[in-house]
Amino acid sequence: MMIDQKPVAAPSSGGDAGLRRVVRANLLAVVFEVLVPMGLFYGLRAAGVSQWWALMAGVLVAAPFVVWTVVRNRRVDLVALVTLSVLVLSVVLGLLSDDPRTLAIREGWTAALGGLFGAWMLVTVVVGKPAQLTLGRTIAEIKRGAEGAAAWADRWDTDERFRRGLRVNTAVWGAVLLVNAVVHVVLVYLLPIDLIALVTTVVWFVVLGCLIAWHVWYIRKEDIDA
Repeated sequence: MMIDQKPVAAPSSGGDAGLRRVVRANLLAVVFEVLVPMGLFYGLRAAGVSQWWALMAGVLVAAPFVVWTVVRNRRVDLVALVTLSVLVLSVVLGLLSDDPRTLAIREGWTAALGGLFGAWMLVTVVVGKPAQLTLGRTIAEIKRGAEGAAAWADRWDTDERFRRGLRVNTAVWGAVLLVNAVVHVVLVYLLPIDLIALVTTVVWFVVLGCLIAWHVWYIRKEDIDA
């Protein structure tokens, strides 16, 4: 690893705390935006509630958490923006149609956005610098501080293995997200409505788990860990 002559600051307790906050926030998002609505949907279905109302209940129970997150952070980040767009789309579709299949389209919307993100990642592999350089620098700053993040990013200018590794990793993430989006949308239209939430969620977590396992293995193998 090539490093500037100035010593790189070691990860501080503040950086560790910041990383823990990021992990905790993501876990809370999964619980309140995915698991709770899905559990509510199947609970209501088991109680005999119609598909439309069970789907809409999942939307309504997720909304307070999203609003609370935006108010607490005093900003609308990318994740909150995507979630808000899904909630708005769900409400609009719910008001326009009483067909539960129409309301379930929101599942495809989230996958489509993930696919667009994956397509953008693929574009960055061949145009400019790969997305993993920007995303990795953000993570490096949380873990190592500003100087450590700068030293990590500076390897792009001097280390061919570093450049190749980031391009490959970005391409894998982009391709998998794009393919997953296509599969997800197809499942939304082909599956019975009562199975959409369960099957698409399981598929997504399996795909995400495989991606994370690949990511951890590859960045360590190629020494590009942020």
